[in-house]
Amino acid sequence: MRQITVLVAGAAVTAMAVTACSVSLDADEVRSAQSFAFTGTALSIRSSVGGVRVLQGTGGRVEVERWVRGKAAGEGNATWSLRDGTLRLGADCTMVFGDCGARYHVRVPPGVRLSVQAADGVVLKGLTQDVDVVSRDDVQVTGASGRLRLRTEGSIRAEGLTSAAVRCRTLDGSIDVTFDRPPTDLDLISRDGRVTAKVPPGPYAVTATSKDGRERTTVKRETKSSRMIVARSGTGDVRVLAR
Repeated sequence: MRQITVLVAGAAVTAMAVTACSVSLDADEVRSAQSFAFTGTALSIRSSVGGVRVLQGTGGRVEVERWVRGKAAGEGNATWSLRDGTLRLGADCTMVFGDCGARYHVRVPPGVRLSVQAADGVVLKGLTQDVDVVSRDDVQVTGASGRLRLRTEGSIRAEGLTSAAVRCRTLDGSIDVTFDRPPTDLDLISRDGRVTAKVPPGPYAVTATSKDGRERTTVKRETKSSRMIVARSGTGDVRVLAR
């Protein structure tokens, strides 16, 4: 009889816990949009939940498209604001069993220096300005021409780059960058992931090392070249290849 009582009590506690929390499986996305006036020279983007795609926009405003689902789609559970040069994007997914999340498209004025922090990944497309990125998930870049400083616990993949200076740091994720124009300062380090750089023909001053992986370089190397490439990994293979 005591065992039955314990089971009933346990079931009651579980039911109360589930009732107190939001349950949403395969929730539909709810889209909304907002435009913020902006005339500054530097913009910081902060997302607590959800990946951020940053695109080139027009001068004088920051435009945001937001898709939220599950609990985050409930009234008052998603927030956005632009104050003192910082765009804050928030979504409440606490105490949720099931699907809950957000994603954003942010269009920024050309020439505005950017800093992006987003836990769930960052995509940069067609940007001309300098950009700093910090994330716990993957970072993807297409067609950037400004200075890039990218740091993540995931992987970094970039293509169509014409940036002169690029710095990438990952923990376990790979780094794969492809340039359409020769970089002058390329600095790639992964603790455990593979590192690959594809660049136009050199010469370059190249440092390519891996503690436990293999190394391969096909570009023309010249120690005194003004174009420098550093590619390092702890355990992954390192490749610096001529396109």
